Amino acid sequence: MMILSAGFWLVVTALAALALQAQGGNFPPMYRVHAFYYLWYTEPSAGGWTHWDHEVLPHWDAAVAAKHTHGVRFEPPDCLHSPYYPLRGPYSSTSRELIRQHLVEMEQYGIGVLVASWWGPPWRQGSHDTQMVNTDSRLEMVIRELEESGSKVRIAFHLEPYEGRTKETVHEDLVYLSKKYRDSPAVLQINGLPVYYVYDSYRLPASDWAQLLRRNDGPLNVRGTPADGFFLGLWLDRDDGDEDILPAGFDGFYTYFSRWAVSKDLLFVPSIGPGYHGGCPGNKKQSERPSRRETLDHDTTMLLYRALWSAALSAGVQMVSITSYNEWGEGTQIEPAVPRETRLGCQYLSYEPASPYLYLEITSEGSKRLGQLTAGGEGETCQATSAGGNGDDGGGVGDGGSDDIAEQ
Repeated sequence: MMILSAGFWLVVTALAALALQAQGGNFPPMYRVHAFYYLWYTEPSAGGWTHWDHEVLPHWDAAVAAKHTHGVRFEPPDCLHSPYYPLRGPYSSTSRELIRQHLVEMEQYGIGVLVASWWGPPWRQGSHDTQMVNTDSRLEMVIRELEESGSKVRIAFHLEPYEGRTKETVHEDLVYLSKKYRDSPAVLQINGLPVYYVYDSYRLPASDWAQLLRRNDGPLNVRGTPADGFFLGLWLDRDDGDEDILPAGFDGFYTYFSRWAVSKDLLFVPSIGPGYHGGCPGNKKQSERPSRRETLDHDTTMLLYRALWSAALSAGVQMVSITSYNEWGEGTQIEPAVPRETRLGCQYLSYEPASPYLYLEITSEGSKRLGQLTAGGEGETCQATSAGGNGDDGGGVGDGGSDDIAEQ
């Protein structure tokens, strides 16, 4: 068992044993750093508020929920569904200028891959998040901006658990995304395949995923087809590796809210974040979840993020992902935040006395150090496995081979 625990907030992504070599040379250091990126925000000029005005959800414990207000909505722009106030204000993800700013910022601070939240194709009933937002057209805006701007940032797909997701709709999703983006130079590839993080993968049985991700003669199999990819399932509970990830045929896994991970001949790639915050401090509207970040003072939160970077680097990792670039509702963001006076009873945390760019600056330091370590051979290297493997064992991890990671 390999345990990585440098604080209460550690997200671990495991990729199948990979030799981090790009086609024709070393894997570029910036593509070793991924950040989860959310496209669900809008404001009135783009058609109305979404997510900034999220309703307050009840706590899962009925006794706790009874002590707090829930069901009412936040009231932007003064009272946001966020414990912090964005430097850019409550923005819209449909703004091409905003996307451009984000990409410039990511590249400047050492983030090479944005993992974009996607809720399915727009024509399918139920393909939206809880606020009725479908992000398909927004994903296309990001990819087109990447292609047209010459940005070095690349994109990976974060497949979200829309209502009614089945093995059949997932197959449909993969065919759809493949037709649109497989040949795009904006898409990050591992072993020549686009990268997919599959959120809440455990909601489908491993046997369903196996029909998609393990080589077979069935109509849903994607291995060896244009819809193939490099798939990371979500590890939620201690036994998910043996019970879900491996039999399902995933190429690797990632996991939230965990202090540990079990090694099964995988290269661990920690994904780190500054903490989680379930509500606004002093806000008359309390959110649904117990908070970690809200109970910490600023110095402790900053030290935690630094410590998690240090732990990841000390473990000899070759890739790191970050939760998150801009999940403002849960307070996990590293995007710049500014102080904000109390309005409508809402108080906000800030990064003061440090810069609004504090967590991006820490990210930049870690990204540079990760590049130095891997370039110097200090990180662990492994032989790659080809996605899908061979024969009846197709899909899944640890199948041997010597493919590589590439950005097209």
